[in-house]
Amino acid sequence: MALRQANYRGMLIKAAAFEVVELHRFIVSLIIARDGSPWTAKLFSPPSKDGLFDDPEEALDATLAYGRAIIDGEVAGLTVQDL
Repeated sequence: MALRQANYRGMLIKAAAFEVVELHRFIVSLIIARDGSPWTAKLFSPPSKDGLFDDPEEALDATLAYGRAIIDGEVAGLTVQDL
């Protein structure tokens, strides 16, 4: 499992990539929390072509970028306003 986190506009973005051993590819998870308040968070499902990524770095980069886009209000139907 690979992990990465970043602070962005007062939010903490946590990305994780888990290897699907049989496929040698990676599935991801994305958690966004208000910075300083880890007890209130939301779990999101980042998009990919088929739900999987070819390597962990690609997975983490895409997941963090998706988290930033959610925070910026660029993803329809997803918000962090209630955190």
